[in-house]
Amino acid sequence: MQGRFGPSATLFPLILIASLAGMTYWLDLASRAPTGASDGKTRHDPDYIVENFEVRRFDPEGALQHSLRAPLMRHFPDDDSTTVFSPNLTYHRVPPTHVSAREGQINSGATHVELIDEVRIIRGGSAGKPDSVLTTSHLDAYPDDEVATSKMPVTITQGQTIVTGSGLDANNKTQIYLLDGPVHGIFHRNPTLKPSTPAAAPPVAAPKKKPQARTPSKAQQKSKR
Repeated sequence: MQGRFGPSATLFPLILIASLAGMTYWLDLASRAPTGASDGKTRHDPDYIVENFEVRRFDPEGALQHSLRAPLMRHFPDDDSTTVFSPNLTYHRVPPTHVSAREGQINSGATHVELIDEVRIIRGGSAGKPDSVLTTSHLDAYPDDEVATSKMPVTITQGQTIVTGSGLDANNKTQIYLLDGPVHGIFHRNPTLKPSTPAAAPPVAAPKKKPQARTPSKAQQKSKR
C-alpha cells in the first residue's frame, strides 16, 4: 500500500538539502589545507576540522537566501567525504523552511546527502495554517536528481492532522511523495480550530407560583367573632 501526496510541494525541500551539499562543499574548498600538507590519505582520518561555523548564501538582490549552522564539520581525504554534526539549515523565505538532523554525511562531489538520526523538516505555516513537520530517523537525498528516499518510518504532521508510513519516496520534479505502507492517517479539515461543542440550552425560567390563600388560624377566627 502506498500513500500519494500531491503538489503541496515544498513540504520536502530538496533544493534546501542541495544547498546543504553546496555550502558544505564551498566550506570544504575554503578550509582545505595546501596540497601535500597531509600524508594520511590511506586512513579514514580527518585532514581538517571546522568548529562552530555558519555559512550564509545571498540571492542576486542581496537578500539572505540560505544559512547553515553546525558545531562541527570534519573532512576525510581518503574518500573526500564530509561529516557535519547537528546541521541546522534554514531557507529564508516566506514561509521559512528548516532542516535539522543529528548528523549529515556528504559524499565526494556532493551528489549524495545522508541525514542520520533525528531528521526533522519544518515548513512554516501560512494563511493561518500550522507548520508542516516531517520526521524520520534516516534520509537519503540526491540533489542532482532531485529525489529523496527513506526506508525508515516517516511521520508528517500539520496541526492535528497526522500521516505515518513505513518509508518515503519524494520527487521534487513531479512534486509527488509516496509513503510506503502500511499508511495511517488522521485528517482534520480545519486543524487551526478546536472541535466545537454543542451550545448549552438557554435556561428556562420557572413559572411563577400563584399566591395561595392562607387559612386564618383559630385565634384569628375567634377575634373576628
